[in-house]
Amino acid sequence: MDMPSTVRRHLREVVSALRVLATVLGTLLLAALPTGRVRAPEPTTPVADARSLVVLVHGFGAGPDCWDAVAAALGGPGVAVVTHRYTWTAGVDTLGAALADEVEDLARRSGARSVTLVGHSLGGVIVAAGLAGGRLGGIVTRVVTVAAPLRGTRWARLFPVGAVRDLRAGSPVLRALADVPATAGVPWTTVASRADVVVTPAAATLEDTDTVVLDGIGHCALLRDADVIARVAGLTRPVRRTRATVIPARPVPARPALTLVA
Repeated sequence: MDMPSTVRRHLREVVSALRVLATVLGTLLLAALPTGRVRAPEPTTPVADARSLVVLVHGFGAGPDCWDAVAAALGGPGVAVVTHRYTWTAGVDTLGAALADEVEDLARRSGARSVTLVGHSLGGVIVAAGLAGGRLGGIVTRVVTVAAPLRGTRWARLFPVGAVRDLRAGSPVLRALADVPATAGVPWTTVASRADVVVTPAAATLEDTDTVVLDGIGHCALLRDADVIARVAGLTRPVRRTRATVIPARPVPARPALTLVA
């Protein structure tokens, strides 16, 4: 006997909820375990010698290693690829400000003429927060967000803690970020999938962005898909700044949140 469509739909919802719950529990377990210092692999180009910088910001429940497949396709002569590490227990505004500070420091140390920010899921929202209020104006030359809940996700209500609380549709934080792609004044591309049960294409897209919508790729699988990786690599080719920017000197953070990747 065929299963009614409503039952199949409810089963899919249950499976999706269990996957989100497993991610949350796994993240909490990892946070509770002691961590040691891990030596980062040598980058293709050191930051100090880079003509182009690509900064990757991971999503909730992930870490820098989620970018392994993407980062391998981005490096090259004159290109430094770095990953930004953060703790999701802080709010999106706080995490965005920390990202902006790190990008300013990187740009100052490198003198790179092209700086691209790439964020997956929550990382894409943090990227938007980092650009809010005109921060990083004249420094960042391109933005790519992949499955970022810029308009929110219903799953945020399952775990309303820290930055996840800000991902609820209609939250004050997301409302404040709605016009960032327009005010940032740089090319902005959003990548989304119709098969993503965590962040729908409609939730991943804001006005004044170019949108790439794919089929048959899940939320986390987007970072391992060959087509997505090729698109991101193409979008992160060096773009010159439209104007020179003088970045004022400031102290280097004692504990930088960046890890160099090959």
